[in-house]
Amino acid sequence: MPVIDFAPLGVKIECEEGKTIFEVAKSNSIPIAESCNGDKICGHCRVQIIEGAENLSEPDFDEMKLMKEKNFSQDERLACAVKVYGDVRIKTSYW
Repeated sequence: MPVIDFAPLGVKIECEEGKTIFEVAKSNSIPIAESCNGDKICGHCRVQIIEGAENLSEPDFDEMKLMKEKNFSQDERLACAVKVYGDVRIKTSYW
């Protein structure tokens, strides 16, 4: 099973393949910013991918659109959109 490393919290959580980072965070009481309940419309759940980008789903149309509107850097993704298929290490400014 893939492991998400929520750095710098020091929390590592195993998850099912295909779950979003948002789903895993919420179901494990890890705080994650959001105002749209994971509907890919607010952009508040932006996370930086430190390691393991190759283990994530490709951005879909909605995520790409929001990433462009919100000026995401190349290593940032929407936690509510990105699905995990292998180990990944992430961080965000509010942890």
